[in-house]
Amino acid sequence: MIRLLSTDFDGTLADTIYPEHCSPSLDRELSEAVRGGSLWAVNTGRSLESALDGLRGLGASVSPDYILTNERHIHKPDGKGGWLDYGEWNEICRVHHDLLFKESGTFFEHISKLVDSYEGVSFQQHYKGIPEGLVAASEEQLDQIISELGALPGKPEDFHYQRSNIYLRFCHRSYDKGSALAELSRLIDMPSSEILAVGDHQNDLPMLFGDVAAMVACPSNSHTSVKDAVSKAGGHVSELPAGEGTAEAIHLYRTGKKSPSEKRNREVVFKDQLPG
Repeated sequence: MIRLLSTDFDGTLADTIYPEHCSPSLDRELSEAVRGGSLWAVNTGRSLESALDGLRGLGASVSPDYILTNERHIHKPDGKGGWLDYGEWNEICRVHHDLLFKESGTFFEHISKLVDSYEGVSFQQHYKGIPEGLVAASEEQLDQIISELGALPGKPEDFHYQRSNIYLRFCHRSYDKGSALAELSRLIDMPSSEILAVGDHQNDLPMLFGDVAAMVACPSNSHTSVKDAVSKAGGHVSELPAGEGTAEAIHLYRTGKKSPSEKRNREVVFKDQLPG
């Protein structure tokens, strides 16, 4: 039943029990899915370089067919051992982010003042001189920062963020794990009814509502909001952690012991024209 498998990486494939290699059950289920004709996409907030490092450490018996990085970019093998952009999506995404960050200078001055008012908060990376994200001291602290962030003056219409635990990444509102997965499914002509998505944290939510992927699941270590979304979508909430929970979900959907919920597909509009 699974023709495309979209998995988050940290907390979904890798965990603290098997930090340097696949759990045996996950390795077995990934191999069975691929042998059965499923394509595998790692859908992560990591950069491409970091995702490849993580996959080398994971050491699964099979390799992904696609890697979706930074919660937005789509990559496929180049046939020479490397990876390249798949389609025009990444370039359009970069242009949109360039424009967004270019017009967000004044708004980021307000963000900087907000960050300075909290102890233990730091900017994580910079995108062309502008902070790309921040790290809070706790989830409770980040909750408060987010509540104040929305009230800051001068926020561009397309400004948004992706959150995972204490990390916040600023981004264009049109790009997330869900929209990237929807674009991949468009490129390979894959119906949502044959896609399984598995994730564990808030930045995974856009691919777990049951519209981009009709089959959804999460492991036991998932954030409460993720468990709630997966449950509402008729998906599988495992009582096993990380890779073992993901393996269980793959097995249940692969063998037909769990059926996809019937949800209306999201209409995805491909951004086929560069702005400007």
